[in-house]
Amino acid sequence: MQKLGRRALVVFLGACLCAPAGAVGAGRADARQLTGPIGVALTGPARPVTPTLLGLNGVNVTGPPWNDQAFDAVLSTFAPGVIRYPGGTVANYWSWRSGWFQPGHWPGEPAQKVNDSVPVFAAAIRAAAAVPLFDLNTVTYNGAVGSAAENTAMLGQQMKLLKAASAHGLPVRMVELGNELYLNGYSNSPPNPHQHDYADRFPTAADYANQMNPWIAAIHSAFPGAQVAAVGADANDVPGLSQRRATWNAGILPLLVGEDAVTLHENLRVFDATAAPAVVLAEPYLHFQQVKAHELALFKSYHLPVWITEFNMGDLTPGRVFRGTWLHGLFVAEEALLFLADPAITHVDLNSTIGSANFAPIFSNAHGFGKSGPPTVPLALSAAGNTLAVIQAAFHRSARAQALAFSPSPALGKTGAPALLGEALTTGSGTELVLVNLSARRLTLNLSAVLPGPCTATQITAPSTTTQVTGPGSLESSTSSANGSLTVGPYALTDVKASG
Repeated sequence: MQKLGRRALVVFLGACLCAPAGAVGAGRADARQLTGPIGVALTGPARPVTPTLLGLNGVNVTGPPWNDQAFDAVLSTFAPGVIRYPGGTVANYWSWRSGWFQPGHWPGEPAQKVNDSVPVFAAAIRAAAAVPLFDLNTVTYNGAVGSAAENTAMLGQQMKLLKAASAHGLPVRMVELGNELYLNGYSNSPPNPHQHDYADRFPTAADYANQMNPWIAAIHSAFPGAQVAAVGADANDVPGLSQRRATWNAGILPLLVGEDAVTLHENLRVFDATAAPAVVLAEPYLHFQQVKAHELALFKSYHLPVWITEFNMGDLTPGRVFRGTWLHGLFVAEEALLFLADPAITHVDLNSTIGSANFAPIFSNAHGFGKSGPPTVPLALSAAGNTLAVIQAAFHRSARAQALAFSPSPALGKTGAPALLGEALTTGSGTELVLVNLSARRLTLNLSAVLPGPCTATQITAPSTTTQVTGPGSLESSTSSANGSLTVGPYALTDVKASG
């Protein structure tokens, strides 16, 4: 996961200049309307929208299993374009033959096994009409951390996975070579028996690149249409940044041969429970400016597109005060719109698929906030699930997207981040806009330059940014008509469609 570093911590310390956490809910009551309408225009390059642009990191170690009919019905409605299998850290310890972890006990492995075998997973892919992204196990082999001497055998084992998946009707179009291998291991915080697993398998970035080159060639030979992505690293805002992570990209890029993309993970961690909404919601934008200047610029020099195979907010505050709240949903919406506005990023997965309010867009059971938290509706959407579902549905309807610019651009307090983000989508029914207002103010927009004529706007918000989204009824939705001018509410995600 990505941590927020010194800059973010300094910003959090400045939260005393804003409303305290206890006043977050009061923001809507005190909302002010800006004087005069805000102009809206297209900006930056347009991008094609492909069916595989948006998806989910398919971690499912809690159940229900992938072939559960009720779960599949939710996936069908949510309609992720891609589901990453087996997803995340578990991929480094996975045995595809058993549909579970390698023999032994590994990070993220619960006591009770869930059947995550290929035929069961295939049911979810069919229900969602999605494409699988196979995250191969490049780390462990026969119940132990592998070695360079076993690299060929490990490749052979993973090729059997891809061929078995193909035999079950799953297209092999997207393949990822491991998970977060720029770390030393599952956790860098001792004591932990797995804190050196990745470094033991690949002592250097060069070892990873050199050993993955035969994998890339073999996958392309067996599946000529497959896109293969190597593991890249985001080294921004990481307290105690390791030399391994800091130099990972520079170590792999000159040595890799034939890769089609690189991956990044953007699970941004927040630590300060007293931070005001403006401070928390500024972080995705401020962080992404560094990613664009550093990692994206470097990958562009190698002509490599980027897959963000995990993104979300990681709440590490005492008491986990932000997880599963409407603020969490807005944070995810902001991240998604930032990534989708950059054509260098060709694939984006929310982390993860099913589980708790910590990360999952779909609740696996009634205890999404833990046994001491409010009850959740099993298989209902979390805060992050609700916002991504709106964005994903709009992008599924579109063939082309372009970011929006706002003038004047309202700011999130003194953070330097914008309070308003949006995308214009070209659909079969005309222009559609997706907008997120991250501020406590009502904003009136002049849409005449991008969406002239009558339109219908559906806005989603919550009674407060601290509202814990537990299922249907947690959020407020309203639909209104507009013609050239539209007022968007505070802390709202809005979908605008041409009408008539």
